[in-house]
Amino acid sequence: MATTFLLHVQLSWGEERDYLIANDVEPGLMHRYQTRDNWQEVIIDALINVPVAPYLPSKAVNPPIATAKVMSVKAIDLADAQPDVQRTRSQFIMAVVWQKQTSAANYNFLHHDYDKWTQRQIKADVDYWCEHKRHPLTTLVTKWRCAEQRRRFHREIME
Repeated sequence: MATTFLLHVQLSWGEERDYLIANDVEPGLMHRYQTRDNWQEVIIDALINVPVAPYLPSKAVNPPIATAKVMSVKAIDLADAQPDVQRTRSQFIMAVVWQKQTSAANYNFLHHDYDKWTQRQIKADVDYWCEHKRHPLTTLVTKWRCAEQRRRFHREIME
């Protein structure tokens, strides 16, 4: 049995989704899972970057990324994971850290080297989670970008 971790997250606009933990984060979480009773505490309520649209087979355009809040995590057999469940990105901040830092510090860690509109969405998400501020225009642009990415994805798989 190959164990992996399924995260249930909430996006700043209210939508909830499931993701598998990023490949390079998995070993650290696996160590906690094998050695601690409270292994989930490192990831519950963490802020984590997630793709909000599919990756293209051609890899021509990266999907938009958002910063979600982890609602729950469970260890599952990799064979039981739905085939279309995406993996999170590697950037995450534990709740005990992000809740004590400023929005600016959290954004600085999470924004990475993403494109301009993804960075704007991450900023909007961090503002939402840290200060309960909404950025409806940024979220609207992200939802439009997701729709465009899904169109590209369907076009590529139909070719």
